[in-house]
Amino acid sequence: MTGTGIPSTAPVGAAPSTFGAAEELEQALGCPFDPGTGMSLARGVRADDLETEPTAAYEAAWSAGLHEHLVPVSEGGRLASFESLLAVVRAASRRELAVSVGLGSTLLATTPVWIWGDDRQRQRVAELALGRAWGTAGISEEAAGSDLLATGTRATPTDGAFVLNGRKWLVGNGRRSSFATVLAASDPSFGLFLLDFDAIGPHGVQRLPKVRTHGLRGHDLSGFTLSDCRVGGDAVIGRPGRGIEMVSGMLQFTRTLVGGSSLGAADTALRIALRHARGRVLYGEPALALAPVRSLLARGFADVLIAECTALAAARGLDVARQRMPLWSAVAKYVVPQLCVDAVNACGEVLSARAYLREGVADGAFQKLARDVAITPVFEGTQLVQLDTVRAQLVSGARRRSTARPELPLPLLFGFGEPVPPVAPREQRPAITYGGADEVVDLLDDAVEALRDDAELARLARRLLTVRDETRETFRRLGTLRTSEAYESARRHCLVHAGACCLHTWLQRREALGDLAADRAWLSVALRRVVERLGLPVEPDLAAEDRLVHRLKHLDDDDRAFSLVPLRLAPQHRGSAPART
Repeated sequence: MTGTGIPSTAPVGAAPSTFGAAEELEQALGCPFDPGTGMSLARGVRADDLETEPTAAYEAAWSAGLHEHLVPVSEGGRLASFESLLAVVRAASRRELAVSVGLGSTLLATTPVWIWGDDRQRQRVAELALGRAWGTAGISEEAAGSDLLATGTRATPTDGAFVLNGRKWLVGNGRRSSFATVLAASDPSFGLFLLDFDAIGPHGVQRLPKVRTHGLRGHDLSGFTLSDCRVGGDAVIGRPGRGIEMVSGMLQFTRTLVGGSSLGAADTALRIALRHARGRVLYGEPALALAPVRSLLARGFADVLIAECTALAAARGLDVARQRMPLWSAVAKYVVPQLCVDAVNACGEVLSARAYLREGVADGAFQKLARDVAITPVFEGTQLVQLDTVRAQLVSGARRRSTARPELPLPLLFGFGEPVPPVAPREQRPAITYGGADEVVDLLDDAVEALRDDAELARLARRLLTVRDETRETFRRLGTLRTSEAYESARRHCLVHAGACCLHTWLQRREALGDLAADRAWLSVALRRVVERLGLPVEPDLAAEDRLVHRLKHLDDDDRAFSLVPLRLAPQHRGSAPART
C-alpha cells in the first residue's frame, strides 16, 4: 500500500538545533567501530573481559565535555533541555553503556540539588560535577529494595547538626563518588541530605566492595556505610521531611533518560547485525536476501522507532509538561528499555552463533552489548515497580477524568527539535500525580480522525482506541486493588501510550523531519508491533518491512543514526568489511 500521498522519500534535512550537542559529541568521540578511538567497542570488550573500568572511554567522554551536560546552563553547564540530554546520552551509549550509566548515577545525585537545593549547595555540586567528580544517590538499601518507606538509614539531629547511620547498597558510583544525596529517616519524617565526602573526610564513611555483575562490568555498582557520620544542618536539601517526595520527583528525570542508554545500545546492535547480514554469504547470496533475516531487522528497527517516539515525547515532557511526568516517566521507563532489549535480541537471532563469540564480528562486542543492555529495564525501578506506578497514577486519574481536560498542544509536545525555554528546575518542580489529563492517549480520537484517508492505518489506530477504553473501564471498576488484571491493564496502557506517540509523531513531525520520518512504512510496521504486543491478531506488512531494511542500509551507508531524526554520526569506520549490498 502506498499510503496517503506522502512522498516515499522526502528530502534529508539537517538535524534540528536541539540535537546539535549530540552531533558535536559524535564528531568528538569518533566512530565506535574504529579500534583507535577512546570509546571504541574493541577497547570496551577488553576492559569487560578484565572486569575493569573502561578508563579510556571515561577520559574520552570527559574530554568531549559529556559531564558538562549534567549541569544546567543556569549553573554554568550545558544542560539546556532534557530532549537534548536524551540525544547526548544516546550518542555516548552507542559506544559504552558503562560511561552513560555512571554519568546517569551522577545525574540522579545532582537533580534534587538543582530543583530543591539552596544557592550554596547548587554552587558546590556544580563545581564538583564540572570538575569531573562522580556523584551517587544513596537511596537503595539491601533490605528495603524499592520500598522507600522501609529505608533503614537514620539521620539523628544533634546540636544543629545530624549524625547519619546506615548502609546504602547497589548504588551507582558508590566507591568512587565525591558527593552523595542520601535518603534517611529523620524528624519530622524522611529527609534528603547532601554529603560532600571530600569535606567529611574518611571518618564515618566506609566504601563497600564493587558488586560483580553479568553485564556492565565496568560500572561501579557498590555502596557505602555511614557510621556516626556527622554533617551540618546545611546538608539538608529542601524542606525537612520531604525526602520521599523529592526522591519520587527526581526519579521522573532519570527514569526518562535511561531510555537514551537503551536506544544507543540498540543502534549499535542493529548496525552490527545489518553489516553482518550484508556481508555473510549463505546459499550463494547475502544473508540479508533471506526473508526471515529481513523481517528480524525490520521489526527490530520498528521497535527502536517506537521506543524513540516514546522516549522523545517523555524527554520533551520534562521540558514543557512536567505536570504529566508522574505518569509519563513510568510509562517511558517501562516501554523504552524493554523494546530496545527486544530489538537487540532480534539482532542476536540474525547473528546466530556469532552473537555468542567473543571475537570476530565487531571485535566480539555483541555479547557484551547484549549483557549490558539487559539490565536497563531494571534501573530506576524494575518493570513491576513501573507498572505499579502506572497503575496507581491511572487509579488517581480515573477519579479526576470528569473534570480534567487536555491543555497541552500536541505540536508543542511532539515538536521534536523545536526550541524550548531553557531548563529551569526550580521554577517547575515535579508533581506527585499527573492530574487526570493525558494528552498522549486522550487525543487518540483526533489522531484516528486525521488518518481518515488511510483506511489501514486508521484501522490499526482504532484498535489502540478500543484497548484504551477497556483499560480505563478496568481501573474505574477495580479502584486501588492490586490484582493481576490491574497490572495487565497497566501494561496495556503503556503499549497504547507508545502507539499513540508513534501516531502523534507521524501527524505532527513527519514533514519537518523528512526522509525516514515521512515514509509511511515505519508507522505501518510500528503500529503492528504494538498491536501484536497487545495480544491482538494482525497481518504483517511485508512490503513495509522491506522498505525499512532499505532504510537501514541507506542510513548506515550515509553515516546517520537509526532514528527518525536526521542525526549525523561520526564518519563510520568499516575496516575490511565486505562490499555493501
